[in-house]
Amino acid sequence: MTTQQRIALLQAIAELCDRYPNWRLGQLVSNVAGWADVDVWDVEDEQMLAAATVHLQQLASREKEVSA
Repeated sequence: MTTQQRIALLQAIAELCDRYPNWRLGQLVSNVAGWADVDVWDVEDEQMLAAATVHLQQLASREKEVSA
């Protein structure tokens, strides 16, 4: 994982923390691994970034539909 990808992953995690303030960090990581359909111990950073990105895009799309 490149430095830029790592920054993107950490930014996605930060955004997810804002969206799910009641989730503990470990819970958030576990959920993102689940979205990637990979066991938390086996998930790669790239898989987490992809899963978090897709989830955030889905949330944004739903919010856009609701506000329209």
